Amino acid sequence: MINTVWQLSGDMAERYEEFLVPVIFVPWARDLLSRTHLKPGDKLLDLACGTGVVARLAADQGVSVIGGDINPGMLAVAADRAKGLHVSFQQADAQALSFEDGCFDALICQQGLQFFPDKPVAISECFRVLRPGGRAIFCTARGLDENPLMRSQVVAFGRHLGEDTTMAIRSVCGFTDPDEMRALFEQAGFSPVNVEKVVLDLFAPDGRAFVNGMMKSTPVADRIAAMDQPARDALREALLQEFGACFDGSALRFPHSANVAVAARPA
Repeated sequence: MINTVWQLSGDMAERYEEFLVPVIFVPWARDLLSRTHLKPGDKLLDLACGTGVVARLAADQGVSVIGGDINPGMLAVAADRAKGLHVSFQQADAQALSFEDGCFDALICQQGLQFFPDKPVAISECFRVLRPGGRAIFCTARGLDENPLMRSQVVAFGRHLGEDTTMAIRSVCGFTDPDEMRALFEQAGFSPVNVEKVVLDLFAPDGRAFVNGMMKSTPVADRIAAMDQPARDALREALLQEFGACFDGSALRFPHSANVAVAARPA
């Protein structure tokens, strides 16, 4: 079973890579990679890899990487952006990974766990494909009250497009309990397991350009595209207003809060 609550179709994967990855996912990829302690030649699985930013940054460090995702559109963009790097991409369901036991030194999953329908099975699969002593690093967004990026969309989309359009955004913040997250890994056999709140300070020098791109890169992008230009402009300004003091009239600087789990497979 595959969770499709947050899936981008058509050329939206390219827009996601263009507009969202530099501001949001590059800083998080760097943070998560810093927790792996990988060396050149080590093997990494970038699970729910999206357009492959973690995989690209790891490959730049000499790590051998496989990126796996359920979305072929995301994988196509990932493969195109990773040309020349020692990285491969393939379709992968986190609940039934097609890899041998113990074949990875580390596994990273950036903002994917909240969308897995059967989380215990997925985490057990992650345990299986890691070597003894290997590490799994996961991050999932904390609540809407801590994340103006998602909160602004829920409020503005609900007001301008209807509450039904907020469900995909709400799902990003759909798995926020650190104790529940820790228990998942412990029950799968990981030890030790550390879960901590991490807040990154994200920056978009042109706030309006970023929000325009964001509106083109969400699962409701088609609904937004069907609006006339004045309505789209009004939606953009409503989104910026909901960022509050994070928007200074030009740039956006906002906190992005997540639970980060670092879990080891016992040696």
